[in-house]
Amino acid sequence: MKLPEDSSRQAYKPGQLVPISGTYVAEHQVHRPQHEVVAIRGEEFPPCRVCKDEVRFYISSPVPHMTHDFDLTGPEPRIIRRAKAARKGVQ
Repeated sequence: MKLPEDSSRQAYKPGQLVPISGTYVAEHQVHRPQHEVVAIRGEEFPPCRVCKDEVRFYISSPVPHMTHDFDLTGPEPRIIRRAKAARKGVQ
């Protein structure tokens, strides 16, 4: 999965929706070094318990979640449905 050009160093704040599933770097105010977290598209970025809304998230490595992959969760292809129906004796 390729990153959109404008998201390479886009900062996301707590409360914003995760735009792309994948690994993000969480950068806190002084109290903790940056670290990686996994975020799923559609979830909200959370606040930090210590620095609250001052934490920022940056996409590190986009990875599609299996429920967002068309081949894994999309509609079943007709040819497979027909084959299953034929095995069951349904026309």
